[in-house]
Amino acid sequence: MDPVWLFPWLALGFAVAAGWRWLRTRRWQGAAATWALMAFIFAAVSVWLRTGA
Repeated sequence: MDPVWLFPWLALGFAVAAGWRWLRTRRWQGAAATWALMAFIFAAVSVWLRTGA
């Protein structure tokens, strides 16, 4: 699968996981912070792939 299309979906999936974990614990520590960091990384790479920087 083309990374240009895969990475936004992965970023969205990690963001949903982070949000779900935060809703359950109401803390941005541990798993929620890790999922949020992964979402940010995949979103940043997605932007980088789309802009061709």
